[in-house]
Amino acid sequence: MNYPPYKKRQQGLTLVEIMVAITISLILLAGVVQIFVGNKQSYRLTEELSRIQENGRFAMDHIAREIRMAAFWGCTNISVDPNITITNNLNPPNPPTTPANHPVDPSTSGVDGTDNSGLNGSDTLVLQGAYGEGLGIETHNVSAASFDVTTVNHGLDERDVVIATDCRKADVFEITNANSGTNNTIVANLGNNDPGFGNATIPGLEYNDSGTIYRIKSVTYSIQAGASGEPALFRNENGNNVELVEGVQDMQILFGVDSDPTDNNQIATIYQPASSVTNMNDVVSVRITLTLSTLNDLHRSDGTFGRITRTYTSTTSIRNRLI
Repeated sequence: MNYPPYKKRQQGLTLVEIMVAITISLILLAGVVQIFVGNKQSYRLTEELSRIQENGRFAMDHIAREIRMAAFWGCTNISVDPNITITNNLNPPNPPTTPANHPVDPSTSGVDGTDNSGLNGSDTLVLQGAYGEGLGIETHNVSAASFDVTTVNHGLDERDVVIATDCRKADVFEITNANSGTNNTIVANLGNNDPGFGNATIPGLEYNDSGTIYRIKSVTYSIQAGASGEPALFRNENGNNVELVEGVQDMQILFGVDSDPTDNNQIATIYQPASSVTNMNDVVSVRITLTLSTLNDLHRSDGTFGRITRTYTSTTSIRNRLI
């Protein structure tokens, strides 16, 4: 019997053809999966390293900005004129000298620190100084511990630590009543001002129309366990402790000391840890080394699997020591 030509056409696939097609498809699929996995790993690596770089840049910029402004006390500079009278009316911190509640004291230095006292044997950095444009003092009532400043909306708040100075003398105290927006009088009463320092004494040196009031702060940078349990960079301002950057494993501080301050060139001749600096008033720059790590384990370039670390170093001059 003769069949029409179309009846001779193949009507299906043999088992061998199906197996060959499946094998080829699996090979192509494996290649696609491999490319997908590789791209995913590259994306994670790029994302984590970008986060490290951004965190490192942010941390360095933030610390460097405050280093540059450290040791500014208005027109009061004890390192230049040791005859200036500075009275610190604040209650001493409790417990004393802890980085979390470091005393604000312009008579010591605007720069300080500790060696290996933080997490993972990291250092701490303490920066102190005045900031802002300052407010002119119109009158000062010593017995009432009150100052009349030049504006009602002065922006000062209760618990702000300030310094009053007229370039010959200075008083450090905490504001107990700011009256911002009501009148131009600020008050510095005695006693504790939880959670602030509080005042042990009232400002006893008289200031009138030649004085200025600046807000001041003591900032401590340290490495502590963050909210996630991982090491992080913390910034403590006048007792207010805040996690600043996550993933910072270590911070090492070296202080640039002008070993011959009599030549007035303000050039660091040696960099030393805090424990080796005999006079912090001779420090003209600070060198910071931060070690940051990824928050997740990644495939490293050497084929191992784990966290990747990066180290950043920056040296910043203390501008108020170079003037």
